[in-house]
Amino acid sequence: MANILHISRTMDIGGAEKIVYQLATDLKAEFDNVHVASTGGLWEEELNKNGIKHHKILDVESKSPKTLATNFNTLRKIIKENKIDIIHTHHRMAAFYARLLMYIFPKVKHIYTAHNIFDNKIKMYKYSLKGAKVIAVGEGVSNHLKKDLSVDSSIIYNAIPENTNRTTVREIVDHTKIKIGFIGRLSEQKGLAYLIDAIKLIEKENIHLFIAGDGDLKERLLVQVRALGLDDKITFLGYREDTTAIINSCDFMVMPSLYEGLPLTLIEYFQNSKTVVGTTIPGIQEVVVHEVSGLLVKPGDALSLSKEIQRLSTDVDLRSKLEEQTHKIYGEKFSYNNFISKYLKTYLEK
Repeated sequence: MANILHISRTMDIGGAEKIVYQLATDLKAEFDNVHVASTGGLWEEELNKNGIKHHKILDVESKSPKTLATNFNTLRKIIKENKIDIIHTHHRMAAFYARLLMYIFPKVKHIYTAHNIFDNKIKMYKYSLKGAKVIAVGEGVSNHLKKDLSVDSSIIYNAIPENTNRTTVREIVDHTKIKIGFIGRLSEQKGLAYLIDAIKLIEKENIHLFIAGDGDLKERLLVQVRALGLDDKITFLGYREDTTAIINSCDFMVMPSLYEGLPLTLIEYFQNSKTVVGTTIPGIQEVVVHEVSGLLVKPGDALSLSKEIQRLSTDVDLRSKLEEQTHKIYGEKFSYNNFISKYLKTYLEK
């Protein structure tokens, strides 16, 4: 038995945050104590309900000298007072803190999960991972770590527990149009501006887009929708916890991301037998095979995106054929039992 500390940027909206929550709660019995340090957020209350101690820290993304010093001292105290044996980091800057803390606590084991692909600050990133056991969420992330950082990693695919929830959202179901769904953070990374442009290109089709999520880009996207006259074609649902019900209510999903590690929402779509129009980026291509389990277009290409959305909206047989493969792929590749057992093995390794 041991004491483990997860360091995340937040415990709010996002796939990485959900993974932290799953690991902290579902492996709780394997540790004496489980701790999480972050700025807090939506998952914080659930952690407390599960008897997991959450420690508030400042935003690890900040490069302010004052923030760096404050966070370092806070984390040092957490590790010392709670006799932490394992630090599991889920953010590049969190890994940087862990690297520095290892000078004070050389016996503490550092595990880092790479949730995304980055093309900047490579030297600092490489320094942060020195001495860490590195896990990649997919082949694309693993290849990036090897090629750009010369860092070896093992692959543990993100996963979510099997879900038999078949509830729906009346607000969506009541629409007589083809219902298209997007779930995720409203940020540049997700390519939503191109998705809205794509809807404009096919606005004469009998379709309606539902966007579930929140983020920094929300106001800009609302302005874009109004400027294009798409208020009757696009509904912003805000942050929602009933993501399974939203997926169940849509005819298919869209994921126009510009870059991803391996998106947890995509695995959730497949678990619920929904196909997707996505982009040809490594994290999505690991899950979606073009014209086998979904349709793929180049990222940032609104015209191609519009054509494939239109195609999937009008071709019911194609949609049905793609859906048949989604849950099969989920079962073969993204088993939750494998996810949990592989992380536990990593924690137990000397």
